[in-house]
Order: sequence, then C-alpha cells, then structure tokens
Amino acid sequence: MEKIENREDGAGSGARAVLVGAGEPRHMEELGRLATTLGMEVVGVLEQGRRDNAGYVGRGKREELRELVEEVGADFVVTDDELTASQARVLERAAGSVVVDRTELIIRIFEVHAGDAASSLEVELADLQYRLPRVKGRNPELSRLGGGRGGSGGGARRGSGEQQLEYDRRVIRERIDTINRKLRREKTGREVRGARLREGTTPTVALVGYTNAGKTTVLNALSGAGRSTRDRLFETLETTTRLVEGTATGNGAEGAHPDFVVTDTVGFIRKLPTQLVHSFASTLEAANHAGVKVLCADASSDELEDEVTTAGRALAEGAGPEDGSEAAPTILCLNKMDLVPEGRAKELTRLYPEAVKISAPSDAGPLLDAIYEAISEDRERMEVLIPHDDYGAASRLYGLADIHSRRTTDEGLWMDVSLPRAASARYEPYRIA
Repeated sequence: MEKIENREDGAGSGARAVLVGAGEPRHMEELGRLATTLGMEVVGVLEQGRRDNAGYVGRGKREELRELVEEVGADFVVTDDELTASQARVLERAAGSVVVDRTELIIRIFEVHAGDAASSLEVELADLQYRLPRVKGRNPELSRLGGGRGGSGGGARRGSGEQQLEYDRRVIRERIDTINRKLRREKTGREVRGARLREGTTPTVALVGYTNAGKTTVLNALSGAGRSTRDRLFETLETTTRLVEGTATGNGAEGAHPDFVVTDTVGFIRKLPTQLVHSFASTLEAANHAGVKVLCADASSDELEDEVTTAGRALAEGAGPEDGSEAAPTILCLNKMDLVPEGRAKELTRLYPEAVKISAPSDAGPLLDAIYEAISEDRERMEVLIPHDDYGAASRLYGLADIHSRRTTDEGLWMDVSLPRAASARYEPYRIA
C-alpha cells in the first residue's frame, strides 16, 4: 500500500478521493471529515452492507468502484476499516487507484499534527507497527532507520544470507524497540510531573471528549491561550496545560474563586487504530488524575449521542481512581450551541438535563461556574483569623481558596473561606471555633 505522502498529489493538495464502507456500522460522514482534514476532496461514496474477506467489498461492488473511480477521476480510494495487505492489493487492482485504509489515514493526520517530541515518537511507532506486516522487501527508506546499509553509523546492517524482506522487518523491529524505550522514559517523566501537580493544592481540570468537540476553543475561552482551533479532526495531539486565574483581586474580593489548572487533551474517535493507543496514554492519565473532568461534545453533531457514548466509554475503561477514592466529578459540556436550531436545543435539554450548554467563543461563563461548583465540592469551609504580622499566610489564600467574605479587625484579617481539603490542615491554627 503506497504511503499517502509519497505521491505528488498527496496530503494537503486537494487529491480526489472516493470513500468506501462495508459492514455495519459504517461511519462515512466521519470518514469524509478525516479525509478532508488531510486535504483530500471527497468526490464519491460507495457502501455495502457486508464485508468481503478477499477484497473488503464484493466482486460486483469492486467493478462498480472501478467505474466510479474512472468517472470522477479519483486519486485515492479510502476505506472505513483497516485492511489486510491482501485485501488492499485486491482492492487496488480492482479500483485502479491507490487504496488508503482508515488506520493509515488517521496515522497520517497524527503525523501532520504531531507538535512535540513525544507525539512524534508515538506517531512513528504507530506507523512502523502498521507497516511491519505489510513490508514487501523493497523499502529503501528503511535503510535510514538502521543508519545506512553500508554506512558507518553503527546502525543495522544486512547479515550474511539475510534476505531483503527479513532485513527490512528486522530494521523496523529494532526501531520499534528503540522508540518503546524512549516512550517508557517519557512516561516516567510524565508520571513524576503528574505526581508533583497532584501534590499541590491548585485544583486540576481535564478537558476530554470526542475529536473536534471544541476542547481547545474551550481552553482558550477559559484561559486566554492562543492555541490553534481550526475546524479539523485531531487539531490537538499532545496534552496542553494552562493556568486559569481565579476571580480574586489583590484585595481578596468577596465571593472570589481560586485559580485552577486546565488540561486540553487529544480527542477520542470511533475505531481508533490500536497502533495509536500510546497517543492516548497521557489523555487518560490527565483525566484519571484530574479533580474535575469536563466531557466536551459538539452539540451540533448529527451523531452527538454516539460521540458522547464513545468518549464516556473510553474514560470508563481507561481512567478512574486507582486508590479506591471517590471518582472525580464529570461535567458534560455541550459546546457549539450557537449552531443548534431552537427545536434541537429543547430536545438536548430534555436528553441531557444536567449538561452545561455553551458556545465557547462567545461565553464560557456557565462552564466556568460549573467548574467552580465542582471544585467547591472537594473543599472545606472554615472561618480563619490571621494576625496582621502573618501576611504570608493570608496572601497564600488568594488563588488557593474560595473567599466568601473578609474584613480587617484589630486582631488581624478575618476571612470566610473554602479550602482544598489537602490544604485545610495548614490553616487549622488560624481557625475560629
């Protein structure tokens, strides 16, 4: 199967694609969005209710596909499922066009969007695991992985009597081992950073959900971060953390709210390639360790219910308290409500009565209120009197606590606050009985 980027008319150039789906269920609209995210133009769709073991679709449908490809001048045939190497060959011969399956399509999207070293390694690993069973023994680019077949870079060299196919497979396996070692080190570092964050008293919030639900737009609305929010699937790959400053002023305004840390994560998707499970490890860890989870969904999506279910199932399977503690509260956030007709909005209110409904670019206030309410559930309310000469103890409360009211007295600063339970013991000496 030819790699997409090896073609002159490949990703980002408006290559014409015919989508093919077989079996049940099929997700052709989502497949089309994946294709357009990579820069393809969808010019035709062909579907069949059953899958064919030999060529994905039956012989008659393959003939129909060839006619469609010729009629619309398609450069690619894109399938809704991962194909075996033999299925891809049969379909390519029948269609007279390059075949790209769903797995490779998603890998290429991840490859384009990988923004940090860890994401790039995860995508490379997924690519190699995908290519390994499809190696044909004529892959000159693999020599670079091994440091050059005849070079002195210390990389892999073909052994005596070793066939080209065996060599190519060995080079891939060795590179996979190297990447896995690097990712294990990266995971260890991520766990250390996560442990430090959890040891702190600043509340943590994780934005999770189906891809293209607007999580990054929500992050920007909450924190003012200027990350890209273009309407493409998997616009965010690496997890990104921002500090959202609370509403406290320098004088500790009455009714103030604390700072919190919010993390934007890669979006879930149906039929996620198993090769890309690594890419979701940090997402599940962020959700697992967060004090509050915000499950974002695109309220305007025709498949909203399935997308909420997919994201919820992924969270349930991959996340959850590991120490037996109570699960963190989850807020369902229906975003993009400005795109929802009035009748549908009423239906969503009936289907999801507890959901927070927003249009993030214009007003994320209701979500911010819900987050503060969820944070307060893990807080202890107390009245404290801090002496005037202990200014440091009072100043640390700003950004840490919900400050309900305050006043200056002769003895010191009196405050009615709600503190994280992890920090309340620190202020026990100042508590007023």
